[in-house]
Amino acid sequence: MDKKKMERLYELLERVEREHNREAAAALRWAIFNLERMGDTANKYNG
Repeated sequence: MDKKKMERLYELLERVEREHNREAAAALRWAIFNLERMGDTANKYNG
């Protein structure tokens, strides 16, 4: 996933944390974790 999209997800996470939306924050953390993990796996096999 490109860097700009990941930055946007982190911005959304910060926003929902400020709004105390725990469910949305948990979902975003899980999505970010999995996307970063997928990126690491792809880099491992492509690099």
